[in-house]
Amino acid sequence: MTIDKEVVKLSKTTQSSNLAAEYYVASLFFRLGYVATVTFGNTKEIDLIVLDPETKKTVTLDVKGLKNTTNWPMPKNPLENDRHFYVLVTFKNKISDLDEIPEVYTIPSKEVTKLWISWIGREEVKAITYSDLRKHPEFKGKDGLKLLFQS
Repeated sequence: MTIDKEVVKLSKTTQSSNLAAEYYVASLFFRLGYVATVTFGNTKEIDLIVLDPETKKTVTLDVKGLKNTTNWPMPKNPLENDRHFYVLVTFKNKISDLDEIPEVYTIPSKEVTKLWISWIGREEVKAITYSDLRKHPEFKGKDGLKLLFQS
């Protein structure tokens, strides 16, 4: 069996940042004592289901990975729910450098459309820019993750 090198290259470049982001975020939750389940599929709104074993509360996450520091494309119809969040991860142009720590932003689904811009040249495509998101420290790192299980 032969594998088309172009297919492998395309698949590797388009999927690696999203999959890396999903597993990276899942590892953060395990490190914090939560239970995280990765869902599988290419067209899904829920990438992770996270359980707080103490309170038995669950949240769902749509994780978006970005190799660089440009824009995260967003879904046309975001799932808006008190228990659903968007987690945006940037590898800051250093996805292959394992010594670099990615930046993670956690946004409640009911807040996500407030950060949207239209993609340049394509009004129908919505995105969140890295430069805009950096202006919201309440969503970054530990502060953002704390939003998940607040009542």
